[in-house]
Amino acid sequence: MKRKKLTWLFCLFFAAFFFLVPAVAHASAKDDIGKYDVTVNILKNGDAKVTHEITYNLSKKAHQLTLPQSISGIDDVYAVSVSVVSGSKKIRLKQGTSHKKNTFETKQTNKNSEITTYGNYGTDPLKFTYVYKLRGFVTNYKDCAEVNWRVISNNLTVPQRNVGIHFVLPQKNVRFLRIWNHGNLDTAKTNVSFSKGKVDVSLKQNPAHQSLRCHLLFPETVTPKNKKIVKQHSKEHIEAIEDKKHEKSVQQREKKQSTYRLIRFVWLGTVIFSIFLWFIYLIKHPIKQKIAMPDLEYSYDLPKYPAEFAEVILTNDKPTPRAFAAYLLELAFEKKVTIETVPNSKNDFYVKLVDKSILHGNELLKMLFGRVGKKGRFTLKDLESFSQNDKQRLRLSSAFDKWAENILNRAKNTGYYDQQGEKRTRVAIIWCIANIPFAVACICMFLDKPAIAILLVILIIFCGFLLSRLYRNRETYTTSGIATRYRLLCLKKTFEDIRRMNLEPVKDKILHEQLVPYSIVFGSSRNTIKALKTNFPAKRLQIVFESYYFPVFIFSDGDYAASLSEGLMNAIAPKKIDKLNTNDDLSIKFKKNLLEKLKKK
Repeated sequence: MKRKKLTWLFCLFFAAFFFLVPAVAHASAKDDIGKYDVTVNILKNGDAKVTHEITYNLSKKAHQLTLPQSISGIDDVYAVSVSVVSGSKKIRLKQGTSHKKNTFETKQTNKNSEITTYGNYGTDPLKFTYVYKLRGFVTNYKDCAEVNWRVISNNLTVPQRNVGIHFVLPQKNVRFLRIWNHGNLDTAKTNVSFSKGKVDVSLKQNPAHQSLRCHLLFPETVTPKNKKIVKQHSKEHIEAIEDKKHEKSVQQREKKQSTYRLIRFVWLGTVIFSIFLWFIYLIKHPIKQKIAMPDLEYSYDLPKYPAEFAEVILTNDKPTPRAFAAYLLELAFEKKVTIETVPNSKNDFYVKLVDKSILHGNELLKMLFGRVGKKGRFTLKDLESFSQNDKQRLRLSSAFDKWAENILNRAKNTGYYDQQGEKRTRVAIIWCIANIPFAVACICMFLDKPAIAILLVILIIFCGFLLSRLYRNRETYTTSGIATRYRLLCLKKTFEDIRRMNLEPVKDKILHEQLVPYSIVFGSSRNTIKALKTNFPAKRLQIVFESYYFPVFIFSDGDYAASLSEGLMNAIAPKKIDKLNTNDDLSIKFKKNLLEKLKKK
């Protein structure tokens, strides 16, 4: 059970790792703009013809899309046209207020303009082309011309990728051409061409609600027909202000980048150092690997501990109802309970309390003898009737689980389980898992350096693979526990083949009162009883097993172990579970898993 949980835990973390990195690298799970390209052709009269080429990526269908645009300081927006390419078809939209498919509408205030398009838009990429003119775009001074425009509005609600801004002057070979950008400029690149009279600004990405403002200066002679004129010299004043802002912005950006570089390399160093310490820990505290067992031999040597302990040692897990059936037989052997057949019933038994001291600290026995049965005894029919009520069923299952947990803990005290090894393994696992989210974050920091990111991915995968191999092959038993388990496996093999064996040479060992309880936990009680009946006369068996459970096994046609363990399992498992063969380990484990789920609810 623990191994399965660990496997699922590793799968979860590695799944989270491989899904997280792409999600951070490309945050397009929601709507975004895959391409945002703006070309501004400045006209000689001071107006501008603006062309937006935008590719929308939608996560779900939509009926309208809105492009907000700042027009602060601009006189008017006119000559608006919109077209869209969906698949291989280009559609020119009509302007109007009908809100019908393939139409668009414009709204305008003093500071903002909106172009809203209407249609049945799916999740395929949509390529829109918006064209409009801006009146009063350029301001002419005595010594320069100025453009100060927020190209990307902070009202744009989706992030943009592959951003390109292009300003084209109506004149080439200009005397001067300067530009200052304001916004999220971490990935911004600017190219100024005096000969072409052109400025290009590019950004890899721009967040939602993040504006981008471009401030240009060029000769006033470029726009000779401009009527928007301010009769003063402003070039030096504007340059001084913008240069100061630019210097401060550069300093802030360099400080930010330096801090970021320091953080990510410290983070990287921490992750690598932690992984290094983890390896050192594994070297100094090696996880003991499984030891190959020799071939099994036939043996009749019974352990010095109860039969229910044997099942725990074999499986390294909580005992099953089959172990409880063996436990009741041991109590019968100790004359603390009696087990009798119910008259005229093939598969039902009376279990009667003799010694009340066994109830102390045992909630399961208290419930069986005090609430399930009457007058200090219970039957399988009582179990079935009691469990019809869901609350009682849950109480009974809880009591059984406490009993099983107690047996597991007591069995571990025999020294079979390597608790120190478990502790070391747990430390290694926690250490490794704790580093995974840090490593993932570190990888996200180094997305601009693929070599480092790939190296970290390989390192994490290697660490996970190594740890899973170590855990999968971990020896959970102590040296004495390995020897004990080997003897139990030999005994189990003997019980499995007991009907084919001649028991006369080993009759003194075979005819032991504790033989049958062990055969129960090994799932071989039916074979054992038949072998005893075949090899020994009934009178001799009666002398050995006496009256406390001899009638049940020798004179009953039923199978006590199967009947009691199945009856108990059906009583504590969900009602919808069909009755399964309790001698089948897989059946028991299946029911146990369902029981655990029921208890969590």
